Amino acid sequence: MARITDPEKLENIKIAVMELLVEHGYGGMSIVSISEKAGVSPGYLYKHYSSKEELVQELVETEMDSIIENLKLNISNSSSVYEAAYKTVYNLFMYANSHPINAKFTAAVFMDVKVPSKEKAENYKILVELAKQIIDLGIKTKEINPQAIPMEIVAIPFTIPFRYISVFLEVDRKKKFTQEEAKRVAEICVKGFG
Repeated sequence: MARITDPEKLENIKIAVMELLVEHGYGGMSIVSISEKAGVSPGYLYKHYSSKEELVQELVETEMDSIIENLKLNISNSSSVYEAAYKTVYNLFMYANSHPINAKFTAAVFMDVKVPSKEKAENYKILVELAKQIIDLGIKTKEINPQAIPMEIVAIPFTIPFRYISVFLEVDRKKKFTQEEAKRVAEICVKGFG
């Protein structure tokens, strides 16, 4: 008789991966530590994932797809770089309010260069194209130095908001981010483009 997959166990595995990556980094976690934290056997984990790389990859793709789609929408529906930055930061902060472990995981992924991702190169290509759109908009609105390069634009809005989320959630696990904070962080990002 085939064993039925337990959705709760799969969710526990995903949460365990997120928590371990945040706490110990990619290199500091293993199938054994994931299965222990999730309360499942390593065999159960291997039944669904061939490796920790596959499991992390799935979680990274889900988070990145959401961020990229949000960013595309914010750029296309904004009349200024600040407006696009504010919408993006605000969305990240509200997501952190409702899903703090997901937000901390996403921040950790951006900061930990050892996290493997088959899609990483493709995601960076997409982000560079979006950065070019931000530069074009910023040159028109005089918010961005015309000599800015796409990788600078990619680095600033991902590093600052994610580090902000990580630091505050580390200090206060019940932290709720506000619209005013989103405005200030967006201003900091746009000033970094200057």
